[in-house]
Amino acid sequence: MRRRIPSTSALAAFEAAARHQSFTKAAEELAVTQSAVCRQVAALEAFLGLKLFRRSRRGVTLTEAGASYGRQVGARLDEVERDAFELM
Repeated sequence: MRRRIPSTSALAAFEAAARHQSFTKAAEELAVTQSAVCRQVAALEAFLGLKLFRRSRRGVTLTEAGASYGRQVGARLDEVERDAFELM
């Protein structure tokens, strides 16, 4: 049975954007365009069926759901990274 999970690139883009509270800073960190981060986050929001960020002319801020999910995703990505380093 196929797992219903978001793409890892979307999760990485969201986690970086959540941590920085900025799509631009997340893009710089990930060495992609700001537009790519925006598209990845939008795809994740569509997958989940809810908004993770509030967008305005001044930038983005996390919704309550986005802040909670950001903490959870960050912790799990840390675990995956730790597991990979242990294996290597």
